[in-house]
Amino acid sequence: MIKLSQKGWNNVIIFVTLGLILLFNFSSKFLNRNIEVNDIGHLVAPHQVITTIEYPEYKIERIGQGWRTNSQDLNKEQLFQIPQRWQETEVEPFSHPVVWDSQAISVTLWLAGQAEPQVYRFLPLADKVLVNVHQQTYQLSNHDYSQLFVEP
Repeated sequence: MIKLSQKGWNNVIIFVTLGLILLFNFSSKFLNRNIEVNDIGHLVAPHQVITTIEYPEYKIERIGQGWRTNSQDLNKEQLFQIPQRWQETEVEPFSHPVVWDSQAISVTLWLAGQAEPQVYRFLPLADKVLVNVHQQTYQLSNHDYSQLFVEP
């Protein structure tokens, strides 16, 4: 066995701990580097946890297993359905050029484990709804646009 003083063993423990922290930090980035939100065809990937949805008029926040809002017009059922619909909504790539004008509605989503929020810009057209996220444009495919929003 290696003979070290108590000070020496403390230094060994500190450096091993720092090494493990770095290993866990970089392995997380390495393992998740190819997972994009829309690569799997959903507006929000099923494995991601929504913590806050900020609409222009109101905000919905996760509190433990439940949800709360700053709008008095939303009931408990709506508070549980809206985040679920965000994760169930499927999207498909939209390749035509789009002019994002002032009619586009911005919604900000905060996801667990991410330092920056994701901003979604919705543009309802006559026959489809487009969404812009990460400078890419998608078309909603399985949910009605109004199911992601509840008018307070």
